[in-house]
Amino acid sequence: MRAERWNVGTMEWLTVLVAVVLSISPSVQLSAQHVSIGPQVAFGDYREVSSDLHYRGGGIGAKATLEWKKLSADIVLSKVKYKPTDAQNGTSQFNASEVDVRVRYWITGPVSAEVGFLNRKADPEFEAQSVGAITMGARMAYLLGPGVHMSLNGGLLFGAKYSGGGTTSGLGAMQLGLGLIVDALKSRVRVTGDYGFQRFSRKTGDGGAALDAPIQQSLGRIGFAIGF
Repeated sequence: MRAERWNVGTMEWLTVLVAVVLSISPSVQLSAQHVSIGPQVAFGDYREVSSDLHYRGGGIGAKATLEWKKLSADIVLSKVKYKPTDAQNGTSQFNASEVDVRVRYWITGPVSAEVGFLNRKADPEFEAQSVGAITMGARMAYLLGPGVHMSLNGGLLFGAKYSGGGTTSGLGAMQLGLGLIVDALKSRVRVTGDYGFQRFSRKTGDGGAALDAPIQQSLGRIGFAIGF
């Protein structure tokens, strides 16, 4: 395995463990804190290099959220089985396991600063690109009505590493997202939904002219969470 590859399997276990500890430990049950965790159904669209490498699929996921004073954090896991949209182009299906961690600090009004990382691993290894990157951006959250929250987020992805090599300029990778949360039973139960878009303007080359090899994914998730 390449040294620059991130170990997704290990990270999944660590993030699940952190989420469970936060949700059951009495020491973190402080005032003004809210912890929620629950399953999700995921569906996605993945494209790479050209329109010939186009996949769609579905799978499962889980989301844990911690809110405390001006800080909040999301840990999102998903596993999607992607199948080629054109079965005659010689490509095969693959699984994409993704870990997405975000930490936010409320600044003013609806605006929060956001930092985190994402790690996506493809299996089989060479059917699609595995990628890891640091995320930095901002989030705007709105209360649409009693118990109904909407959020918009956007930012850049830095230090991207790919399983098949390649580079991305400092401003060459970005992400956008939309989220919706509906509270019920005094926030003990939450219906969650989010949609995210990622694009990496990746370039490859062996000492010659750089070739464009972009990667793009749209991923939606719908589920529910139990609050503590």
